[in-house]
Amino acid sequence: MRIVKNLSNFLKDQEYYIDIFNNYLHVYSYLDLISLSSKLIELKMPDFNLIIEGENLIITEMDKQELLIKGLITNVGFKR
Repeated sequence: MRIVKNLSNFLKDQEYYIDIFNNYLHVYSYLDLISLSSKLIELKMPDFNLIIEGENLIITEMDKQELLIKGLITNVGFKR
């Protein structure tokens, strides 16, 4: 499934994307990890900072361009 989404986003030439699943958040093409705790994760995106709030937040997969966050996600917000 991830291969199809990555290929689709590559063909559409999207700068970034964010997918929300049941207790998971998938972020593609983030620039930097600013803050990390079990209740708050802040990511630097191309045009804004992405704020993820919740309980028991952990990064289960991470590479240069994407990461997968697991936990009880209660709020996702943006900060310029």
